[in-house]
Order: sequence, then C-alpha cells, then structure tokens
Amino acid sequence: MTKRIFITGTSIVVVTIALLVLASMFSPKPTQKKQAVPITLVETIKVEQQDVQFKIPSQGPVQPLIDSNLVAEVSGQVTQVSEKFRAGAFIKKGDVLLKIDPANYIANLKSAEASLAQAKANYQDAKARTDQARKDWEKIGRGEANDLVLKIPQLNQAKANVQSAEANVLRARRDLDRTTVKATFDALIKEENVGLGQYLNTGSIIGKLYGTNVAEVRLPLPDRELAFLNMPAADNPKTFPDVKLTGIYAGESVDWYGKIVRTEGVVAENNRLTYLVAEITDPYQLEESQNTPALRFGTFVQAEIGGKFANDVFAVPHSAVIDDNKVLLFIDEGTVKFADIEIVRGENTIVYVKGLTQGDEVITTAIENPVDGMKVKKAGSESTPEESVAESDTKSTDAAQPENISDTASVSQ
Repeated sequence: MTKRIFITGTSIVVVTIALLVLASMFSPKPTQKKQAVPITLVETIKVEQQDVQFKIPSQGPVQPLIDSNLVAEVSGQVTQVSEKFRAGAFIKKGDVLLKIDPANYIANLKSAEASLAQAKANYQDAKARTDQARKDWEKIGRGEANDLVLKIPQLNQAKANVQSAEANVLRARRDLDRTTVKATFDALIKEENVGLGQYLNTGSIIGKLYGTNVAEVRLPLPDRELAFLNMPAADNPKTFPDVKLTGIYAGESVDWYGKIVRTEGVVAENNRLTYLVAEITDPYQLEESQNTPALRFGTFVQAEIGGKFANDVFAVPHSAVIDDNKVLLFIDEGTVKFADIEIVRGENTIVYVKGLTQGDEVITTAIENPVDGMKVKKAGSESTPEESVAESDTKSTDAAQPENISDTASVSQ
C-alpha cells in the first residue's frame, strides 16, 4: 500500500513537470523590445532680417550744468533776507535774495561824486589857464610856444584827475548796487548760509545755486563702444545723438530724453574710460509742463545712447551662439545643421548677426555635443517615427504578458 502511494505521488510530480515543460515550449514568446532612439527636445525661434539702431548703455548721476557759489561782493550787516532764499526754492534771474546795510556805500558814493565835481572844476580852471597862456604868447609873437609855457602838463593832470574821480564814482555806485544780492540766473537754491543781522565779509559764501535751465549727465564708455557711436560735432547740433535716461521716481521707473552734446576730450587715467556728456533742457519743467516727473539733480540714471544703424542683420539670443561664430538650425526633417555667423554687436541677451536667411529656425536650447544631422524634436510638435515605433513595441509587449500569466496559472491547476 505504501509502495503504491509513493508511485502514484511520483507519477503526479513527473506529469506536472512534463506539463510545465510543454506549456513553456508552446506558449507565445514575448516580442523582443526594440531600443528607442533618444530624441532631444529643442525650442526654436524664426529669425527675421531687420535694420536696427544700436543702443549703447551707460549710467551716471544727474548734475546741474551750472553749479555756483553765491558770494558776498561787499561787506556789511544783512538787513533783509528774501522768503525765496531758502534751500529747495526755485528763483528766477533778477530775484532779490538779500540786502546788506547800504549806509556806508551811499556815503562813499556821495563822496566820490563830490570829488568828481571838484576834479571837473579843477580841469576847467587848468583849461582856462592854458588858453590864457596861449593868448599871451601869441601877443609876444616869438614863434611856437612849448608845453611848459602853455601849461599843458597841468591841464593833462587835471584831466586825469577827472577820469580817476569818474572811476571812483562808478566803483562806489557798483558797490552800492552790490548791497542788494540778486540771482544772476534761474536756479534752485541748494544751500543758504546766511541769516538776518549776520555780518558778511567780502568773499563770504552765502549760498549755493544750481542752474535749472539745463541738466547734464557724465556717461562713461569703454573704447570699444565708440565704434558704434556717431560722435557729436560741437558746431552742428543735428549730429547730437539722442539718449534715453531711465531712473526711479516715487518708486516707479521713469524715462527722460536728452542729447549727447560733447565728449570730455580725454581718456580718464583712473579707469581708461571716455566720458560723454548728455544735456537735458528744463529738467524741472519750469518753462513748460510735461507729463513726466521732474528730473531731479542727484538722480542716478541708466542711459541708452542712440548709436549707428546696421542693415540686414538678425537678432538671436546670446545663448544660441556657439563658439562665437555658429548657431544650430532646425531643419524640416527634424535634424540640426550648423550655420556660420558673423557677430555684429551684442546687447544684453540679444546678439545681432549676419550670415542667416530670412525664416531660418535657430535652436535656442543648449545641446550637448551637437553634430550635423542629429535628430531632434521641436517642443510641442507631434511624435517622431522613432517614438511611434517604440510606443508600438511597448504596447505589444504589455499585451502579451497577461496571456503568459493565465496559461501558467491554468497549467498549475
């Protein structure tokens, strides 16, 4: 009985193994998965031929064209200070800013006028003496009289005294006028250093004025940038390049416009840069109202200078340029091709180049070790043939797997 059970169990095992072997032999084999060709996704831009004016960047602070100290030209006590004479106030040419006690200068003028009157009287007396001496000499009739006989030296001295007295009157009148301190140009008062009752000496600085008619900005440029700029001719305003200035006002970016009127004519020794000077008329908009805010002195601005024009160039991203002389083009067949270019100028993230054709698609995605003919896929395009084959193979393999599992399970049972 035991022997029969052993034989029966052994038979079952043998039969099971045989069935498993047969199942593995006749079950459908999974299709071998083909290796999909890797395709690089790229982004492209279509380039267009264009004519451009180069923009040359620079920066600097806004300064007044006229920066002048207001100085007392006569000494004396301040008797009056205008309400306009305050830091931050705007004044017009001819406005009275302060007055100095004129009493001494009035007295000096009267004294000078009296001295002039005396000198004129002495001159008339000397002239009369000369005329009388000439008549007396003519009566004697002994030839031509010399200057000493005619008292010409005394007459000349009297005439010189008159001229000196006239000069003293002019000086006294001028000093009296200078006791009233006036603005000599339209200005913004930067500082005022005087108070009522203060005594001023001749030459005392009583304030600082900034002219408001014109502002200027010194713009440094490296030598290489000068090749892209039309330098201004001092005698021809039509050649002055335009400049756009961008600064911050009340937390917002604002643009102002001016002209490059001159260069400083030298290369700075400390940084080897050339300085151009931009001028902006009526920066505080005192003459005519505009929509833009005032361009305040001291504002730091970014400048964009209008440079030379270039024709038939293409703008491409700087990141698309390879080895400074090539770009990759996307070909309709889904491949890449190198194109030689000539860089004309780079500005920020854009490079202007020559050597391309209207409508070329430039690849802007960085590709590692690109070669001509390399297969790529444009981002957002349909699947490539290689990808379709790979997807089809994958689906076939996945479809076969459930049958294998089912067959094996049924055999085991």
